[in-house]
Amino acid sequence: MQDNIKNNTNQSDIHLRREKPETNILCRDYLVMKPLIAWLHEIAPQYASGILVDYGCGNKPYFSFFKNNVTDYVGVDVNQNEFNTVNYVINTNAPLPFEADSIDTVLSTQVLEHTAEPEKYIKEISRVLKPGGILILTCPGSYMLHEEPNDYFRYTKYGVKHLTDMYNLRIIRLDTAGGAWRLMGQIFLNHKAFGKKINIPIISTLFYYFWVIGVNTIFSFLDNLNKNEKNTANYMIILQKDSN
Repeated sequence: MQDNIKNNTNQSDIHLRREKPETNILCRDYLVMKPLIAWLHEIAPQYASGILVDYGCGNKPYFSFFKNNVTDYVGVDVNQNEFNTVNYVINTNAPLPFEADSIDTVLSTQVLEHTAEPEKYIKEISRVLKPGGILILTCPGSYMLHEEPNDYFRYTKYGVKHLTDMYNLRIIRLDTAGGAWRLMGQIFLNHKAFGKKINIPIISTLFYYFWVIGVNTIFSFLDNLNKNEKNTANYMIILQKDSN
């Protein structure tokens, strides 16, 4: 199966995908990823059980968070990763290689925005989940273009609800990765990292990390002080498939 797959994913992006479930104050994506990683570590595993399918698993960075809560952790993606740990490599929009009503938990983290036909993606998740099964879903509310050109959508909580309601998946918990302050700080750091600039050896690097540390610290504090969740970088959602 792995030999006959071709897709439009930029191969350089594959090597940039997250390998470990960690971030720190020196990281450009700290403002977005710190609350998301904390949620995946502290909240999401409480809902996982049985056979878990990581749908769009990349490098399986969150395996360690779930391994003690599930009996099997199966990775599915459209590319084999550099560690050769994807269990099933499938064509884009191909059916999952599982029987209907056979999977206890599906994990989908930061994949939905890269799915050109999200209805098919969610429908397939619903098909394989057992009645009462759990979907652990994270997706961006607002973020810069990434993994281009395969970056199609941004979501609101109402958009996610509309999409998942169609396939008998009901939201039982919804959290956000901070609010407007975190988002504004993240936008600024994305600009510093990818905007046009003059590079002066050593000095440019020092100034960049000055901005990263300062913005991460200040905007984290401001977000904790006065959170406006109408603007958020990410949604973190637990959904359950209807039992009837």
